[in-house]
Amino acid sequence: MENPTFNPGKFKLHQSHFESKSSLHGIKHTYRVMCHVLVLGNKMKWERETRLAFCAAFIHDMSRLHDGYCTNHGLWAAQNKLPEFTEFFQSQGINNYEIEEIGVAVQNHSERFELEKNNKFWKTTALLKDADALDRIRLGENNLDPAYLRLSYSKEMILFARDLYFASTTKEINDFNDMLKLAESIMNKDMLK
Repeated sequence: MENPTFNPGKFKLHQSHFESKSSLHGIKHTYRVMCHVLVLGNKMKWERETRLAFCAAFIHDMSRLHDGYCTNHGLWAAQNKLPEFTEFFQSQGINNYEIEEIGVAVQNHSERFELEKNNKFWKTTALLKDADALDRIRLGENNLDPAYLRLSYSKEMILFARDLYFASTTKEINDFNDMLKLAESIMNKDMLK
């Protein structure tokens, strides 16, 4: 991510950011999704879209009211959380047009339909949706169906996503840097195999 003002370590979550307390859709889940965005985006070489999907991941589940099936929480996050964090995102080098793109990705991540591949916001949205889907491993071993992943590299990340989930359940994660260090240690172990 070539933007010199963009610093993933500055993205700090607090329980007060979330409308409800959740172990399924809370801080650790969000930090894992943010990690998946960075890894996927780097592999795809989508620098701009990675920054935007990372911002979208940061707020994507903040407006959930429960852990059940919900197609509206993305819309609510785009309406309520995006304005709350717009100034922070702008301090990270995001411009007004990109704020709109973040909003579309956040809203669409919980909707039942897919953006068309020719949609100008498809890459950012696909990154967020696949990164979020990779953390479905937390719902059970068979809850992540590779057929629903949009990006070819996402399928190669399934074992990493599983390892990151299980490793993060036993570790204290105080901020995104903690999750990122854990992710990097898992990637290094995988590279040694």
